[in-house]
Amino acid sequence: MVVSCGGGSDNKEEPVVPPVVSIKTQTVTGEAGSQFLTVSASGNWTITTSASWLTVSPASGSGNSSTVILSYSENTDAIRNATITISSSGGSASASITQGKLIVPDPTPTTPPIGPDDPGEEDHHDENGYGFKTAPYKWLELSQTKEDDKQEFFTHYMTLGGAKARNYSYYWNYDDLVSTWVAYPLCAGNIGSGGRTDQWGLDPLLPDKKQPVLFKAYTGFGSRGHQIPSADRLSRDANIQTFYFTNMTPQDYDFNGGTWANLENLVRTWARKTGTTAGTDTLYVVTGCFIGNSTRKSYDNNGKPVTVPEGYFKALLRYKNNESVGHKGFMACAFYLENSNKYDSKISKGMSMSIADLEKKLGYNLFVNLEAKVGAETTKTIKEENPATVSWWWQ
Repeated sequence: MVVSCGGGSDNKEEPVVPPVVSIKTQTVTGEAGSQFLTVSASGNWTITTSASWLTVSPASGSGNSSTVILSYSENTDAIRNATITISSSGGSASASITQGKLIVPDPTPTTPPIGPDDPGEEDHHDENGYGFKTAPYKWLELSQTKEDDKQEFFTHYMTLGGAKARNYSYYWNYDDLVSTWVAYPLCAGNIGSGGRTDQWGLDPLLPDKKQPVLFKAYTGFGSRGHQIPSADRLSRDANIQTFYFTNMTPQDYDFNGGTWANLENLVRTWARKTGTTAGTDTLYVVTGCFIGNSTRKSYDNNGKPVTVPEGYFKALLRYKNNESVGHKGFMACAFYLENSNKYDSKISKGMSMSIADLEKKLGYNLFVNLEAKVGAETTKTIKEENPATVSWWWQ
């Protein structure tokens, strides 16, 4: 919808055109997300919003633009409305947006696990006393957690649009000193802007003795391979968290900088896609390592052994607030790649696999909260679909 207003000019030699702002989707779900605005104006313009949960980038410019990003944070309260206003020498124009409430099966805790003294959360801690035995959240990106596998669940948070939002969660393997998986939502709005900080650091949610120390590279095999990529979180504080040592695994150097990096770039491309049916509102991402039968070790800066994974995977759940897209707005794609440099750098559809096939490989379930949203049959359809046959992934 295009909404414009504002006066023109009586100067026939230099007419000043009233500005125009266009929003493709005026009603959005409670999920955090983003979309492009289309702006048309004479000369310089500025854009403001009436609510802190709604931001634009850039907020000023000149002439016409179709690359202004409108971002909105997750909404778990009541339905809310806001106005976007563009002002220029030709007057002003406005458009409205409505965001629904995010529906989750159970209330979501609002504070991250901190440590054994965190009040009211003792029942979730195991004998290590640092994280949760099982994930207490109902986010769509999360994978299966178990009470008896000696692993723990943690979440790091960031600020998005002035509000607290999840950055990423991880499932920590104390025996192998790697995260079995890292999970997070991805869209243009939470990728943000900025650069790579390279601020390698210890994860504040765990003591030094419970994580590898990697201010320098591993001794032995592998580079310090990110699970949530640095480029998936570009705002400074969020990017720093991607350099925590709990997000690292010993990954083949050429694989990390070649095939794996190209897959990461492709995932961001899918997350940034726009359009009523071709776009992505949120791409839910799980990145993980597969230990399998590996007995190979690399060593941290203090000599602690870290298991070298046999391979790595990415599981992707694309959501578009359009029931005609995929299956009730969802479709999925997965990859499993060995921890080696044997691949061509180009990512092809032949490398992809269904979520169901990846689950068989891993031995645990992915996207465990999807069924509560779309039902058992639709979840089965989504997970069993072969992504190589779905053109959207390869356009």
